[in-house]
Amino acid sequence: MIRVAILDDHHMVLRGIETMLEDTENITITATYSLGKQLLGEIKNNVPHVLLLDINLPDGNGLDICKTLVKEYPDLAIIGLSNYSETGFIKHMLRNGARGYLLKNTDKQELILAITTVHNGNIYLPRNIQDILLNDSIGNPQQITFIPKLTRREKEVLKLIANEYTNQEIASSLFISTKTVESHRNNLIQKLGVRNTAGLIRVALEKGLLD
Repeated sequence: MIRVAILDDHHMVLRGIETMLEDTENITITATYSLGKQLLGEIKNNVPHVLLLDINLPDGNGLDICKTLVKEYPDLAIIGLSNYSETGFIKHMLRNGARGYLLKNTDKQELILAITTVHNGNIYLPRNIQDILLNDSIGNPQQITFIPKLTRREKEVLKLIANEYTNQEIASSLFISTKTVESHRNNLIQKLGVRNTAGLIRVALEKGLLD
């Protein structure tokens, strides 16, 4: 029996996956989580074979959680779960140790196939995700999007923002003033065409700026 846990902050997504899997032979859902901290605090009591891990969470991001879990539980097979098909997300998730990547609109058949594939020690990527990565690797012009040019300091600030540093912590780390940090943050938001920090991280990942 393959033990599966799910982390997703949307109740409807959790319920939808549970419904798809509830009558499936050889698969049982052992736990569901809505927050990253909840999962990190409780998973040691009931480590599953496979974890379906949402990338965007209200208290962190699945990319970092994936990296942490893989180090602590090397036998745990993680499948990234997202609405985003940008190569930045996919590559980052796989580099952090995930064995698969699924879009949230996946159907029951593909979900079961993905779970059994990674449980058997293999990598699972849907055909459309494989095509996206292939197009990216061969430089398909249709896949190229504008990537803003960042200064060395802006890249440093962006990395620390992604690691959830506060403005004061960034200032202390880089030996600059909080006013300068705020200026760099505003420049990043303008260059990436977003409105807030969450959007900043999302677009930075999409464009591969945090690889």
